[in-house]
Amino acid sequence: MILSQISADASPNYEYVNAVVRARAERLLRREAFLRLASGSLEDLELFLLESQYGPRYREQLAAGRASLLERIENALSAGAADLLVETALLATGETFVFLSLILSMGDLYNGRILLRASPGSLRQKNPPSWHRYSLASTSFYDDLWKKHPSPAAGAIRCHEEDHDIARILGSAYMTLHETGDLFLAERAFYTLWSEWWKKQTGRRNNANSRRMAEYLGRLTDLWNFSIWLRRSRERDERTEYFPGGWSLRREVLEEADDLQGLLGDSDWNFAASLFEGSSESEVFRSFQRFFYEWQRGLYRKNLLGIDVLLGYSAQAVQEWKNLSLIAVGISLRMSAAEIEDHIFLPGEGGARLHD
Repeated sequence: MILSQISADASPNYEYVNAVVRARAERLLRREAFLRLASGSLEDLELFLLESQYGPRYREQLAAGRASLLERIENALSAGAADLLVETALLATGETFVFLSLILSMGDLYNGRILLRASPGSLRQKNPPSWHRYSLASTSFYDDLWKKHPSPAAGAIRCHEEDHDIARILGSAYMTLHETGDLFLAERAFYTLWSEWWKKQTGRRNNANSRRMAEYLGRLTDLWNFSIWLRRSRERDERTEYFPGGWSLRREVLEEADDLQGLLGDSDWNFAASLFEGSSESEVFRSFQRFFYEWQRGLYRKNLLGIDVLLGYSAQAVQEWKNLSLIAVGISLRMSAAEIEDHIFLPGEGGARLHD
């Protein structure tokens, strides 16, 4: 779905889109449903999907004759989650459409990183991964890159053939990877260009909704910088350079802090420092991701006539897809229900309260 200037210039329609979203949100799964599915079998999950809002997409998979039950489930979940978000975006106009497009473009960020990390093509499986299909660039574009353009140079050329700003941003990251062979620098270029482009789009407006989207981008940058800080602490990497534009983690603190208390103590994430004590690096980062998700989810009941509702709903819809996919994979690996629960974000699970 390409960001249309016609739709972007129209009047915003938050009230209408939010009313639709709040009705649709009643169908999002509750905690008990995830726990029940995690304790069942893949066949139980299949029966559930057939009767759920993912049913039409699952029937498509059955008609296509997919051999693997897990593959059918994962594809149906990916497509069904995209339906929820894209159908919502197609209802939006003006500022509402622009800001929803930023949320959808998180799919491009995920998909681009998957492609960069799978370059060169010798690292790839034959079949494409389960893309974040709500992305602005089409899944056929990502499939084409995966199947036919395995090298960074080929990927860069293919991206620049596409008449799409998001594709050109990914193409520049591919070019960095081709010239340097350094995945860290390529991912850095990708996120830098992506975030700068969206700051430009959202910065054309000056109101409470644009400030909320600036906060969203800033908190996302905090998450990326936190990941870099963890890596620096582990590898003692002297070349570390943090992204500008973070919401609450200041660059000078990131550069000087030697422990979590020093890093988070004076930030909006300060509640988290004590919760991380004794945790592994992966557990710490996953918890930070959860705090970012909880902040988004908490916005759902904030400003009912602005972007908050859509940020909260979108986060929950994407997390529902991730939870169900993780449950499917966990069951296929014969993990216990308790082990699966450790890997999913459950509604009402608690966690620290984030600043508004």
